[in-house]
Amino acid sequence: MADIIQFPPVPRKAKAPPLPPAPVPPPGRPGLRTVLWVIVTLCWPLLRFIMVCDVLFQLLRALVLWDTPGAHAGWTLLLHYGFFCYLTWFVAYGKPDQPR
Repeated sequence: MADIIQFPPVPRKAKAPPLPPAPVPPPGRPGLRTVLWVIVTLCWPLLRFIMVCDVLFQLLRALVLWDTPGAHAGWTLLLHYGFFCYLTWFVAYGKPDQPR
């Protein structure tokens, strides 16, 4: 048979008192960010289609004007694509009035 070794008991710590709940701000008028988020989210299917067409057009334009000096089509493509990515993030994660 095996020997059972008793370890010394671990002293129990007293529980800390519970923290008071965080104060909830009173509901007020929605801010500009909230109104903008609602409008962009409601228009998102149509806006996304338009932005995809715009980014595709800028890509084709950048490919055609690749060797043309002074056209800056690549930078324009990056600007339009970056704005499209920002709007996608804003609709997905920019929900107002939620704890983070």
